Amino acid sequence: MALSDVTFLRGQSGLGRPLAGEDHVSGLVAYFTNANLPSGFTSTDRVKIVFSTSEAETLGIIEGSANHSVLWYHINEYFKAQPQGELYLGLYDSTSIDYSVIETVQTFANGRIRQIAVFDVTAYATGTTTTLQTSATALETANKPLVVLYAGDFTAETLSTIGDLRALSNKNVAVILGEDGDGDGAALAASTGASVTALGATLGAVSLSNVHENIGWVGKFQMSKDLELDEPAFADGTLVKDTTTTLQAALQTKGYIFLRKHVGIDGTYFNDSPTSIAVTNDLAYIENNRTLDKAIRGVRTFMLPNLSGPITVNADGTLQEETIAMFKNDSDRALEAMERDGEVSAFVTIIDPAQDVLTTSKVEITLKIVPVGVARQIEVKIGFAVSV
Repeated sequence: MALSDVTFLRGQSGLGRPLAGEDHVSGLVAYFTNANLPSGFTSTDRVKIVFSTSEAETLGIIEGSANHSVLWYHINEYFKAQPQGELYLGLYDSTSIDYSVIETVQTFANGRIRQIAVFDVTAYATGTTTTLQTSATALETANKPLVVLYAGDFTAETLSTIGDLRALSNKNVAVILGEDGDGDGAALAASTGASVTALGATLGAVSLSNVHENIGWVGKFQMSKDLELDEPAFADGTLVKDTTTTLQAALQTKGYIFLRKHVGIDGTYFNDSPTSIAVTNDLAYIENNRTLDKAIRGVRTFMLPNLSGPITVNADGTLQEETIAMFKNDSDRALEAMERDGEVSAFVTIIDPAQDVLTTSKVEITLKIVPVGVARQIEVKIGFAVSV
């Protein structure tokens, strides 16, 4: 028995120090009837920003409440995974599901949201990813790109015949099929009779990750450490341990995100970070999208002051070296920071001096980025030898 003493547990997140940059800024959309909206929301005041679970509770989102327990669960899981997160909550009418509200929430956030989760109580459909991609594309066109994490009700799905997301063309949308199998998430799924999923935890992991990082990284994203995800399950209620590795591999091949165990190490981990597009596409994973989005946002910020500015050319109409240097410098500044932070491996900026700027009033710049790779497979050759 230990000696009698007064001991202290030092908290490390009470000050809520803000993170640098905005890669962590997130959104969460959920649907309710107007009569069941939390007290802090109305039919004309649907979007709020919170920095902690307790702030969400002041808006009437209470643990165990009849109407908001699942929403509270996802918010709490988000902040467990990302204690310094910023979360925009958008609560909309469930009597007429409108997925384009992610555009409304992003506009409310002035384009700050980098990843947004959509919790849908209606039946899961692969076609919903296409609808969500339409809004994601519109936001991308408006210079407000984001990644969408989507979860519906999978209880009517059969895991072996579920739709193939890799056959779609929805690069910005990822589908969450994982769920807690023996904790609060499982209890909520049982009481509601619908999928709860690990949507909040996944959103938190993406928010916590650097843009180039895969949330399946075993060395960083141990999801049962602070969250109740010790027993991974699929969102139809099937425990992962009760399925074959063949089925799990098939679900990964189809592009779903779920939770799994690894032999030889404790904890629960994500299988990968696929989006709903062919695996051969450059943007087939969340980290690819987030890296490119950050590069585009950064380059655009430095390039904007040059918009509609004068361009002096040589006597033969070609761009002057000083002009090329100016555009190259502004383009490189954002990417140099990303390279320094390890978010890209290398890059090059190419500007053709012979382009006809006087006729077109357009400067064409080509950026080639070498991304950071992901060790999805590690192959070790091992055997005996008579000598080494």
